[in-house]
Amino acid sequence: MTRAALQLDFVAPPTWRWRWLSVVALAVAAVLLALLFACESSVSQRHEAAASRHELLSERLRLASPRTSAAPDARMRADIGRANAVIEELAVPWERLFDAVEDADARGLGALSLTPNARDRTLSFAGEARDINELLAYVDRMAAQTAFDEVHLEGYNTVVRDGQPVLSFTLAASWRGLP
Repeated sequence: MTRAALQLDFVAPPTWRWRWLSVVALAVAAVLLALLFACESSVSQRHEAAASRHELLSERLRLASPRTSAAPDARMRADIGRANAVIEELAVPWERLFDAVEDADARGLGALSLTPNARDRTLSFAGEARDINELLAYVDRMAAQTAFDEVHLEGYNTVVRDGQPVLSFTLAASWRGLP
């Protein structure tokens, strides 16, 4: 048995065109890498500068702040109480509250004042009506609003406006958890 000689057929080397394209791609990648490194270096330097500025300002603040641990005096407590009252007033969902009052359709009534109390979530509504039937119908419509609980007529009396008798009234309600 004779053995045949092993013959290898080597593939021809790539043409210059493909070599040129790979060299260009490698050069572009190197340039992009250099740009990325330069940007990272710049950002790193800015971060270090900001960190040192932060440390400096923190130290200045620490040195400048008084070291008092005394409890607040009566005047400060009163100021805090007033600030908290203002915050509670600002926390009232005014738009939803007004929308609920308007949705009750105050036809035939004149609204004089609407006074919410944020602390106990109550609402006082003062107005005038032409007659008792309009007033009672409005109380029913207010009670039907989902935003209000415990709507009731606090009082009313007859007054004369422009020669016409009208009912001056006050309603009270508490509002539900309006977001």
